Amino acid sequence: MPPEERRDELIAAAIRVIARRGVAAATTRAITADAGMPLGAFTYIFGTQDELMTAVIDTVIEQERFAAESRAIDPTSMVAALRSGLEGYIDLLERDPDHEIALLELALVARRRDPAGQMRAQWETYYRAAEQVLVYAAEITGSRWTQPVADLARHLVVVVDGLTTTWLADGDSDAARRTASFAATALAAASAPLGAPTEGSTRAD
Repeated sequence: MPPEERRDELIAAAIRVIARRGVAAATTRAITADAGMPLGAFTYIFGTQDELMTAVIDTVIEQERFAAESRAIDPTSMVAALRSGLEGYIDLLERDPDHEIALLELALVARRRDPAGQMRAQWETYYRAAEQVLVYAAEITGSRWTQPVADLARHLVVVVDGLTTTWLADGDSDAARRTASFAATALAAASAPLGAPTEGSTRAD
């Protein structure tokens, strides 16, 4: 098996172990056993467990961003684009909740180990991914954001966090989609078509 495939298998195994049994149980031995690999494969690919956990976070976030962008995004308006992107995330959550459970487990462990560092770094990764999604939404709808994208990205992350934990608690996908529609409308209010006058500008008759 090529090294890249082994890497992907170890990441997938780590997600499964963390989701089922928690971060404390995600030992090198448990992860390689779940992946069906010898123990030495772990150190050959990753070196340390921290490297693997960072790879888990990066992989899940990239899958979420890809799900938001690759779904049949509706470019007819900013509301439609954001709503369809959020619904793509909900589809991913329904299909594979283990990814989100693993991220939550990692976040809580990071908070206990290093309150000022690891968890903040994890969320900063989320903010960057959210900014990319918002920039993409503006591009495909021919829009611009009227508020700082960094601020809007934070709002989007808060929405997704709430959607995730609430869905994991109650499994109500219809309610999650209603929330996504509400959030899309609220976020889209901070956008305008390209070429529209900015606040305070005047248009000649």
